[in-house]
Amino acid sequence: MNDDARTGRGGGGAAEATSAGPARACGFPGGRPGRRGARGRGRGSRSGAPAAAAAARGFTLLEIVIALTALALVTVICYGAFHLGIRAMERGEVAVVAAQRLRVATDVIIRQVKSIVPYKARNRDDEEYVFFMGTASSMAFITGAGLEGGGGLTRVVYQVVMDDPPRLVMSESPFFSSRALGREPVDRPGLHSAVLLEDFKSLKFEYLFYEGVEPEWRSEWNGHDEEDMLPVAVRVLVDGIPGLEVDAWGQEIPVMAAHYGEEGGAGFLDEDDADAGDDASSDDDDDDHDSD
Repeated sequence: MNDDARTGRGGGGAAEATSAGPARACGFPGGRPGRRGARGRGRGSRSGAPAAAAAARGFTLLEIVIALTALALVTVICYGAFHLGIRAMERGEVAVVAAQRLRVATDVIIRQVKSIVPYKARNRDDEEYVFFMGTASSMAFITGAGLEGGGGLTRVVYQVVMDDPPRLVMSESPFFSSRALGREPVDRPGLHSAVLLEDFKSLKFEYLFYEGVEPEWRSEWNGHDEEDMLPVAVRVLVDGIPGLEVDAWGQEIPVMAAHYGEEGGAGFLDEDDADAGDDASSDDDDDDHDSD
């Protein structure tokens, strides 16, 4: 028993020595931790808590509002620039199409008006007159520059139709006669029709009358009342064509068949004048032969 007791006491002492030894080695006398160690551990835990909390914390409401506002501003600016570019491109396309349509219509009108032929019509009283009828919204004449059939004499009617949208309609008819021209309605459409121009506000025709005194633009022209005369020129006035830089557009087209007479007016030589000219030329020839 003494040996066991000694052994137990020895073992307990060794255990105490063992437990006490490391404690003393770590600076804890008597096997209890010191105040400095406890304070050190407490300070370490307090300094690590705010860093962990700051890392886990998200954005504030003010920061989110500022970010969304900036994003909205950038989106609005980008959309405005994109919309402005699209509108400019659309306006450019409309301007190009309008200019092309106007050029095509102008080419057709100029070619046909310049090629007007002083074709004689005969009314119900068998009175002959040069067939050219014109108002502010329509005109009809015989031209040598028909679009159908490769040209040739053609009866042409231009008419402004104020529908939605307004349009300028040109119709041609290669089949006509003097009696039909003088007795049928002037604005009777031809066999072939085409829309030359559309989507304008207004379009009107004017006709230049000149007899050597003072030129006068008229809104109407009646070939039956003008004593075998054609207008010196035809003016086309168009207002409100979309896409053009100018609001009003005009074109003056000379009539090549009209020429100046003795008084400077536009007209045609009568048969008496032509015979007188032939007689004068023959007299001159006779004088030349006599002198020889």
